[in-house]
Amino acid sequence: MSEERGIVIKLIRDGMADVMTEKGGGCETCGASHSCHAFGTGNRMITRARNRIGARVGDQVTLSLGSGLFVKSAAVVYLLPIAGFIIGAAVGASLHDPIGIGERTSAVLFGLGGLGIGFLITVMISRWTAVTGILTPEIARITGRGGRDRLNTAVDPVCNMLVDPATAPASLEYRGKTYYFCNPGCKQAFARDPGKYLG
Repeated sequence: MSEERGIVIKLIRDGMADVMTEKGGGCETCGASHSCHAFGTGNRMITRARNRIGARVGDQVTLSLGSGLFVKSAAVVYLLPIAGFIIGAAVGASLHDPIGIGERTSAVLFGLGGLGIGFLITVMISRWTAVTGILTPEIARITGRGGRDRLNTAVDPVCNMLVDPATAPASLEYRGKTYYFCNPGCKQAFARDPGKYLG
C-alpha cells in the first residue's frame, strides 16, 4: 500500500474530501499524486479522496492507494506507449517490401504510429479510471482529531494552493466572505468570474 499523511480541509458531497498533504522531495512517489490539485511551487498540495470512515474537517488522516493499483497505473502510463512503438516498428519492418519503402523508414513510421496508438489507449484508460474512481485514494485512518483553526490556512479558489491569510499576497471580499490568493494573477482571474471558481 502507498500511503500519505494529511489534514482534511474540506468535505465534498458524495463521500469525498479534500485533504492537504505535504509535498515530499519527490511527488512522483506519492500514492495520491495522480489526483493532486496543486501544481504550484508551494510545499503543500490538495488531494481529493474517498471519505468512507467519516473524517471531519481538521482531522489528521492517512490516505492510501493499493500498491497493486499504483503499479498497474504506472504500467499503463509507461508501458503501453513503449509496447505500441515496438510492435509498430516490427510490423513496419516486415511490411516494407509490400508498401515500397525502405525497411528503416517503414519501421520508424509504423513505430511512431504505434506510439501514437499506445498514447491514445493510455488516455482512454486514464479517462475510464477517472470516471470509475478506481485510482482514487481513500482515507484509510483518522490519526488525530482536530479543529479547522489549527490549520491556519485558506485555499486559493483559483489554483487550490494553500495560503496563510496573514501573509497572502492578495485577497478579495466577495458576497461577505474574504478569499485569499497565492498571487495577484489568481485574484484577477477570480474577480473576472467568481462563479467559475466557486461552483
